[in-house]
Amino acid sequence: MSYYSSNRNTPGRAPNPAHNRQVPNNIRVNGTNGIYCYGCQQTKPRLAFSETQIKKAASSTPKKTHQPICKNCTPTQPTSLKCLRCAMTLPMDSFSKTQRKNQEMATCMDCRKNIEDDDSEDDYEIENDPEYYDDDIQDVL
Repeated sequence: MSYYSSNRNTPGRAPNPAHNRQVPNNIRVNGTNGIYCYGCQQTKPRLAFSETQIKKAASSTPKKTHQPICKNCTPTQPTSLKCLRCAMTLPMDSFSKTQRKNQEMATCMDCRKNIEDDDSEDDYEIENDPEYYDDDIQDVL
């Protein structure tokens, strides 16, 4: 056995963080690698959790603890939304980013375009109607 194979932290080499990974004491269960899932309330192996969940639990402090949730209990991102105006369920790319933020009130891009087209035509007709402005001025005077 050579010097380099017997010593992990050899001079001139940075230690490999994968060799030093440890589950913090607050998420160890009876000295095993099992982690308690706060979603299904079961102790599961480390592979049942995403690396993000493990890192958040490891970096938690006594004042702010992270309760890890396994991959099965983690909610998935929606792939479709229901348009409020046309009531059709459409894929996410049919909605603008602004509309995706408020999913209960989301309106698809086709309906948004129709709304904008309708509004611009109404505004244009009103602006060209001279009686509309004359009546307003006479009411004020």
